Amino acid sequence: MHKKILLKFNKIEKNFGEEFSISKGSLYSLILNKNFSSREVSISNVVKNLFLIFLSLITILSCKLKKIKIANYYIIHKNSKKYDNRSKYILQGFNLNKSLNIIRCQTFTDSLKIFFLYPNVLFYIPIDFFSSFFLFKKKKILDNYYILHKKELRISRILKSIFKFLQIKKFLTIDDQRIIQTFLKVCKELNITSIGYMHYKFSKYSVAIKYQTFDYFFVWSNYFKKKLIELNRKYKNKKIIITGYPYKKVSNKKNKKINILYLLDLNIDFKNSIKFLKQLNKNKEIEFFLKFKPQHKMSPQWIKFCQEEKIKYFESESLDYINRCHNIDYFIATISTALLEATLYKAIPIKLMTNNDFADDMIKDKIVLKANNFNDVQKIIKNNNKNKLRIFFSKVWGKKRYQTKNIKKILYKIMQ
Repeated sequence: MHKKILLKFNKIEKNFGEEFSISKGSLYSLILNKNFSSREVSISNVVKNLFLIFLSLITILSCKLKKIKIANYYIIHKNSKKYDNRSKYILQGFNLNKSLNIIRCQTFTDSLKIFFLYPNVLFYIPIDFFSSFFLFKKKKILDNYYILHKKELRISRILKSIFKFLQIKKFLTIDDQRIIQTFLKVCKELNITSIGYMHYKFSKYSVAIKYQTFDYFFVWSNYFKKKLIELNRKYKNKKIIITGYPYKKVSNKKNKKINILYLLDLNIDFKNSIKFLKQLNKNKEIEFFLKFKPQHKMSPQWIKFCQEEKIKYFESESLDYINRCHNIDYFIATISTALLEATLYKAIPIKLMTNNDFADDMIKDKIVLKANNFNDVQKIIKNNNKNKLRIFFSKVWGKKRYQTKNIKKILYKIMQ
């Protein structure tokens, strides 16, 4: 699927110069989804976003008085008060009180809570919302691409004016593919030192990583450093910092059955998935758990399915929490980054093959086991592939272990 999309993208992309790099991720999404989603414009939404803009303006003036020269972008998911769990390894060693904190938060209610929980909050979504005004969908992909590019230009101008007013010198961000090129454009134009950190596997299909680069980039291991340079050769001349793998506390309970955690990826076809899931759940030798993505609301059909089949599921719980409670033997997923994290929890990763080839490089790199169907999963379990655990772990994570104090020191030095 993605292989064909990338071929089409490359054919179209070469007709657009460097100035379009801020929106080329949007071009890929357009080709993939055939359209783009726009935020609902209503009186209620306009008023809510205007109020969040008002709060953001208070923050900007406050940061000016405090002489804050550092900006920081991160994500807080719906119905959560904490930043994305994959920001923790960086932000727990970072002083949020000394930065302008640009936060992507989806709902108005959550935004209000966050404004009082975190210091110096500037909301990103209202900027995106008002930048979309008077931009209407067209029928052709290229026409829609020009619309999305115009929106990104508007966002970059707003961010640039804020950064310029505050005289921002350093900018820290999670590598959110939707917005990193826009931020990097602003940083380049204002000569701001940019610092990025990974939260997701690198893939040739994540095209936004291919253009402008961070001055500093934190990655989890040498495996990911190599992946990053493969995708963007300009990173060979940048400062890439390997953080090391984190220690994960796991349950030591002895399992009576084989514990399997299935991670539900985005855009999974319900009808095509439930047959496989039913087979897992009905096998008497398997204790089956289903994990949904915390940032996406469970659909009623999935809730009904889990209840009817008596499947134990996790809606918003983290992998850390799940693995502290249950000794998981195998992770199964299609494209989830959790496949790479499985060995941290002493679990074997099994990649379920579908027409979604986004993460097929995991097979090529020999860091997961491959399954086409339930019978393949049974064979893997029968063969007891625990010897693969050490091999997979070594390839992906290496020997360097994460230490908060080391990252804190490096960040402090960069921010001076």
